[in-house]
Amino acid sequence: MAAPEYVPLQFEPGVWKNGTLYQARGRWYDADLMRWSVGALGPIGGWRTWGDSTTAVTGVPRTALPWMDNSFRRWLAVGTAAKLYVYDSSATLADITPTGFTAGRTDADPNVGYGNSVYGQSTYGNARVDLGIPEPATIWSFDLWGENLVGCTPDDGDLYMWDASTSTPATAKAARISNSPQFTIATAVTSERIQMAFGGVPSGGAEADRDRRRIFWSDSEDNTDWTASSTNQAGDHILDTEGDLLGAIKVRDRLLIFTTIDAHLATYVGLPYVYSFDRVGDACGPVSINAVCVANDTAYWMGRSAQSFFSYDGTLRPIPCDVESYLTTQMNLSQASKVVAWHNTLQNEIWWFYPGTSVEVDAYVAYNYLEDHWSVGSLARSAVTTRGIFLNPLLFDTSGNPYEHEVGNTYQDVGKAAKVPYVESGPIELGNGNRILSATSLIPDVTSLGDITTTFYTRLYPTDSDTTHGPYTMAAPTSVRFTGRTARMKCTSNSSDPWNVGVPRLELQPGGRR
Repeated sequence: MAAPEYVPLQFEPGVWKNGTLYQARGRWYDADLMRWSVGALGPIGGWRTWGDSTTAVTGVPRTALPWMDNSFRRWLAVGTAAKLYVYDSSATLADITPTGFTAGRTDADPNVGYGNSVYGQSTYGNARVDLGIPEPATIWSFDLWGENLVGCTPDDGDLYMWDASTSTPATAKAARISNSPQFTIATAVTSERIQMAFGGVPSGGAEADRDRRRIFWSDSEDNTDWTASSTNQAGDHILDTEGDLLGAIKVRDRLLIFTTIDAHLATYVGLPYVYSFDRVGDACGPVSINAVCVANDTAYWMGRSAQSFFSYDGTLRPIPCDVESYLTTQMNLSQASKVVAWHNTLQNEIWWFYPGTSVEVDAYVAYNYLEDHWSVGSLARSAVTTRGIFLNPLLFDTSGNPYEHEVGNTYQDVGKAAKVPYVESGPIELGNGNRILSATSLIPDVTSLGDITTTFYTRLYPTDSDTTHGPYTMAAPTSVRFTGRTARMKCTSNSSDPWNVGVPRLELQPGGRR
């Protein structure tokens, strides 16, 4: 009897889904709630509800911002299409929606389907050409003016401020900033303590005169003075672009400004011009303004239609993506304005939550920017915060519930079934040509025997259907029986304890095709 062969089941870190399954040889091909970090493969940290009896916000949260005021009180602002809220550090919720606020849209309206043309135009059941004016989901734009929250939405258009300096700030509503531009799209505060507003018209102007390429800014240290004069630094500028303004994010003490098609850098130059504006990239507009985040002085974002990812650290660079083909076919592009980026500082990862199989956000793609690999999975998070003044990152589900993330190994949302992490490999070659081998034993390399189950899927040819073997509970060794030219391995566990998969080995014997 021939001596057995031992094949190590070793795969490169990260998920690869840019081609056929057979092309994923030597790679992991699918995963959910899994990560690779410093060579180890295991489940992500779990989550738990924030607070003992926390009240969910009404509506789908789209933007969240935590901060600490000058009295060392911690706050968390959350915006939905119709409301503005703050939580205090005890997770008590207050509605601070401005009086007279104009609600926006929970869902995007692509304006290319039924009801967006005249009766009899085109044919029933066929996709319309791109002739409509799409309306994105309503996204709040937040920043801080000192200890006070400032923000706006494109549908309401006014700039608001919520004063956190009073003894009982949660009893007050946010209020419009006097003299500020109207019908604005987004806002940001610069390092020079100047507030910018993107799009819109001067205070008192008509909506018909809104310019979606015009940038306004206030005087330094005074966000109620927006009229340029020889004694202040207020001003405005029309950006040289064919795109529509989306907003901006601070990178290296400058503002990186985004439109639907390109990116520009605002640099403070002082009087008389105050700011200079330079295009730093073409054909790199983000899929949504919330799809941009900053990690270690570098901005990362998902491009339009989920095609291409980019970074900016003083130079614009495309980021090769190992799951881009998968993402472009899975994303509900009509709702792409809901994409939100999250910097997981604990793991050196950028996550993008996006709408996949439904109208609402329900999936994610994650990028480890230190180790340069990708992962995918399913998780509904529509508003996010980075770990900072709160011990753990706080993320919201689409029902308005806040969760502390990277805590324990429990994966369950309020009112939902618990999720189970898993990872699935690409094919392993068991034989070649007419030589077919039979697997008889699996020698595990895991941290917790008995908690992890393994399933194998075999094929004789790349286009065959899978034959399933298992699941097998890992033991030392694990008895298995299957034959094929290729096999794929799936590992999963619902254990509440951490677990890792190393490099298991298959014991193979010469076999034959029956």
